[in-house]
Amino acid sequence: MKLNRNETAQKLNVALTTLDDWRRKGCPHTKEGKQVYFDFGALLNWLDQRSNSDLDYTQERAKLTRLKAEKVALELDELRSKLIPSEMVVLTWQGMLANARAKLLALPPKAASLAMGVESCQEVEQIFRDLVYEALDELAEDGLPEEHMHRLEHVMASIEAHMATLPKQPDY
Repeated sequence: MKLNRNETAQKLNVALTTLDDWRRKGCPHTKEGKQVYFDFGALLNWLDQRSNSDLDYTQERAKLTRLKAEKVALELDELRSKLIPSEMVVLTWQGMLANARAKLLALPPKAASLAMGVESCQEVEQIFRDLVYEALDELAEDGLPEEHMHRLEHVMASIEAHMATLPKQPDY
């Protein structure tokens, strides 16, 4: 169905300037002299294709608002010590695994020197058991290393400073 500018604008409930803008962006139209016509079906197809590829400003703003709210919620959880940064977890685990590795590698030489003069298997077994429990006790005491605690305090202080700059929300 071939429509002029006015008919097309009325049918789509848009302004004439919107139609002109669409024409500049490449929507299908024909010109006969000074008159511009639109094939309504082709125009609708063009609009469908554009709606799939163009960003909807309202939807994008809503998405941004939702993401900002999620970010603030995460920052609050971190501030309340419900969360810690993943880098801190990785560094702590790396430290704990390195300690465990060192303790395990230290067992054979320690056990060898202690078991040198032992005559019974039960005594050797007890020496090994004591060394394993000693290593496990030392590893159990490992928590967040001091350097990580300082870093956590620094992160919390920066979050608190950031939160202080945010506008206060009214209580409802």
